[in-house]
Amino acid sequence: MATDSTNTFHAGICMAGAVSAGAYTAGVMDYLMEVLEHWERAKRLQEEGKLSNVPKHNFVIEVLGGASAGGMTAAITAAAVQQDFKPVHFEDQDKPIITTANLLYNSWVNLKETGEGRKGDSEKDMMDYMLSTDDIEKDADRNSSREVRAGFNSAFIEELASAALDNKVPQPYGRPYIALDIDVFTTITNLRGFLYKVIFQTSSGNREHRMKMHRDYAFFKLTDKDPTEPAQDPVDPADATTSAELTHNGRIPVNFRTGLNVNVLKQAAMATGAFPVGLESRDLTRRRDYIELNKYLNLMLAGQDPVGVKYELLPQGDFLSLNVDGGVINNEPYELTQQLLDDRRESNENSKPKTSAAEFDSVVMMIDPFPNDEEVERGEFVSRKAWKNVLPAILSAMRGQLMMKDEQIRRAYLNDDYTRFLIMPVRENEKFTIACGSLGGFGGFFSKDFRKHDFFLGRRNCQRFLEKHFTVPEDAGNPILSFGYSNSTYGRVTEIKSVPNSSGVTKYYLPIIPDMRVIANSDGTFKIERPAEERMYPWPSIKLSYILGLEDKFKKRIRCVLDNITNAAPLPDGHAPERSPILQRIRSKNWFQRQTGKVGSLLGDLYLSLGKKFGKGMAADFFIDAIITDMEKRDLIDDDLKR
Repeated sequence: MATDSTNTFHAGICMAGAVSAGAYTAGVMDYLMEVLEHWERAKRLQEEGKLSNVPKHNFVIEVLGGASAGGMTAAITAAAVQQDFKPVHFEDQDKPIITTANLLYNSWVNLKETGEGRKGDSEKDMMDYMLSTDDIEKDADRNSSREVRAGFNSAFIEELASAALDNKVPQPYGRPYIALDIDVFTTITNLRGFLYKVIFQTSSGNREHRMKMHRDYAFFKLTDKDPTEPAQDPVDPADATTSAELTHNGRIPVNFRTGLNVNVLKQAAMATGAFPVGLESRDLTRRRDYIELNKYLNLMLAGQDPVGVKYELLPQGDFLSLNVDGGVINNEPYELTQQLLDDRRESNENSKPKTSAAEFDSVVMMIDPFPNDEEVERGEFVSRKAWKNVLPAILSAMRGQLMMKDEQIRRAYLNDDYTRFLIMPVRENEKFTIACGSLGGFGGFFSKDFRKHDFFLGRRNCQRFLEKHFTVPEDAGNPILSFGYSNSTYGRVTEIKSVPNSSGVTKYYLPIIPDMRVIANSDGTFKIERPAEERMYPWPSIKLSYILGLEDKFKKRIRCVLDNITNAAPLPDGHAPERSPILQRIRSKNWFQRQTGKVGSLLGDLYLSLGKKFGKGMAADFFIDAIITDMEKRDLIDDDLKR
């Protein structure tokens, strides 16, 4: 079915960071794909004369991106839509033939668990995997030096990413509501960074100023080209005035049929989800030109004087970076999603997007499981100057400022801006919303029921969002909707508003995406019906006895971390840092040896042994106490020991 751009809404979907609450985002995307698939089928049947009353405009997703769990979900969605898959309804949750075939559900709800919350001898839950010490003690292929790379065993992430992305698709499943050349991106916190040299002209001559940029993105574009991608001719960015003049604009082509650059997409997905300290940091290798020719990474392309700025840290070959969670610097990349969508509109039609209800033709949908997790200050502010208070406050302030988006706040005050919409967790008349939100988003790893709840809440919220909020006043006269609903009233929403000296006035709203289901009758005909209301998964709980039973696993993990905390892989020749000869001489003995002489070594070993023995117990108690306290506050604890 051909897509007429003049009767089409162009969409970008941005997914915020969420750790295990990515299950909520996955639920939203699962429902959205189901709705778009049914609507597309209904339009096709209407063209064949087998249905009527179907809105006939188009909605095409052209950008998918996000940070952390959102970026991972963007990559998983890009792979999932290449094949036909069934949505996971409430009644399907115990049907592995459906849940394992759905990449969104399998990657975020099933994770690595083999059972449905009923552990047998051969079954493991996520805590069995994440508290295992195999990544340090038994992974000789990846970690022969027994380095401590994360608080939790993170090997499951690579296994899940491979399961979701590595399988080639012989023939991509056609989805007209997904652009064939869709842009996909993830945010990344690049620990290596990009080093710039800026030339300043002074009275005494030119002076250099160096600075590093650690905000990074991995940009991809789906393609149907052959994997034998032709080599790109070297391009001097100084010779290009805009990124549109460059060969590929810094987008890495991905083809799921041939496997072209799928491994790079997998690296980027794991990198954006590498929660600092808790989960393992990740490498990402990109060709130099995918950075140098991208205007969002190479600031030379955005400046007016490219001669005065240049990269200092890009080798001639591939660029390897070490990365952690993209949410550290940009957890809600709304503005980038909008910019990428604008880029496509400018290059295709040379027009800026319009924002009013009467004119808009592009939208950005933001899925954010934690839009309001910053608590409001209550009571009088108290100035606390002790180091233990100031140091975490500094880190919090740095992260808060990185998250602050002045332009987004300014645009939020515009009353008639129909280019931005937010899907967020809502549970009617309930005190709590996201079950995976405990422990800073790690809570979902403790219980599959938590992840199930959030997935089905995502589906339910998406249904209500499409019906009640993703609508436009009919009297606005938007030409796309006027065309789409010219012979249809399906899904039209009414709202009665009270006015002075009157009983009220009826106002009509048109859904941007009509939510319908195509039903095949026994006689070969078809009909469309409104979908049944998505069921609410009961608010879950976790047994107190289960949490207390994790203590030994925490102790084992902590002891392993303490035993190997100083291990590090040897550096290649020529990369070892220079050591001060003076420090080598005066620090040749440890602290105990300097204080106690020859017996210092024995005392030092005894001290470390005692520290590890008692330290693991105290640390395990600390973690168990923190888990219970936070989950109890969210009414997630089933105190089975009290009965």
